[in-house]
Amino acid sequence: MRTTAGTRLRVGIFVLVALVIGASVAFAIGAQENVFAPKTTYHAIFENVGGLQKGNTVRVAGVNVGSVTDVIIAESGKIEVYFRIIDDATHLIRGEPGVAVGSEEPQGSVASIGSKGLLGDRLVEISVGADEYPEWDPDEPIPVSVGGGIMDMAERTLEEVEGTAHNLRLATDPFADQEFSNDLKETARNLAKTSGLIASGDGTIGRLVHDEELGRDVKAAVKELRAAGKQVAALGKNLNKITEDIQTNEGTAHALLYGTEGTDAIRNIRDTFAQLNSILTEVREGDGAVNELIYGELGDSFMTNLQNASEDIAFLTKEMREGKGTIGALLRDPSVYEDIKRLIGDLQRNDILRALVRYSIRRDDAREPVEVSE
Repeated sequence: MRTTAGTRLRVGIFVLVALVIGASVAFAIGAQENVFAPKTTYHAIFENVGGLQKGNTVRVAGVNVGSVTDVIIAESGKIEVYFRIIDDATHLIRGEPGVAVGSEEPQGSVASIGSKGLLGDRLVEISVGADEYPEWDPDEPIPVSVGGGIMDMAERTLEEVEGTAHNLRLATDPFADQEFSNDLKETARNLAKTSGLIASGDGTIGRLVHDEELGRDVKAAVKELRAAGKQVAALGKNLNKITEDIQTNEGTAHALLYGTEGTDAIRNIRDTFAQLNSILTEVREGDGAVNELIYGELGDSFMTNLQNASEDIAFLTKEMREGKGTIGALLRDPSVYEDIKRLIGDLQRNDILRALVRYSIRRDDAREPVEVSE
């Protein structure tokens, strides 16, 4: 059978297309699921996988390293997810069973459910464990953390938005009440009226805003209050220092408060008051001179004499103030003072008197001193 050139051309094109398609499929599968790389199977147990299916991607540190091989619902209601990861990434999955997720200790690898984009397929995300932990044992389930995907964040955001909307509804419900609306309008009118008074300078607040002199007075008062506050603070510091000195230094105050001297002083004061009370009791109940002077006839006589003496003194001072008598004349009559002054001056200028004074002084000096024996 003879083949034509057209037939050979069609066969060649078919074979070439088949080879290209086969190579493309092989490379696509190999790049997507690492078909030709050795793998290790791990598993994790979740409460909810959010639609995760067999064949979904597994990522470690955001890199595709495997795929989900099986999703099983256990008798307890939890979901067991099995997945295979290439051996080149298994050294990144580290940790030890028993370490609590979210504790202060270094964290091992944790598995969580994520998604490809907002509406993409679900996937398993595994974090890189701390360097101090060994590689994870494939026979042990990898610890899981709740959430961890865009859908979970969207759900939480939606819940928060719903809560905010509910709070806004509760906050705006009073505005629907006609009475509340009228009160709000009245309050707004009062605020507008008050602001108008302030703008025009009426009232205390208006004066504070527009009166410069009052503003200066207020500023000065505030400055004085600040200075007074500083003085009070300084006084407090001084009192604290005095208290510390009393507690630490061995002075009189420390001895009175913390030593035996204070107890002795209080005891002495108490004894003194007891003695004073005894003396007052003796004076009140005894028959001595003090009791007679205060409670008896002697006291009445003494008060009468004292009153008479005060009356005599008052009479004498009145007479002297009016210029009567010798002392009154000396106090009130200037001529008497001038006469006495003139007399003293004449005596000082009298030669005979001065000679007698000098003679008397020389005579006293000439006398021999008299020895006095003990």
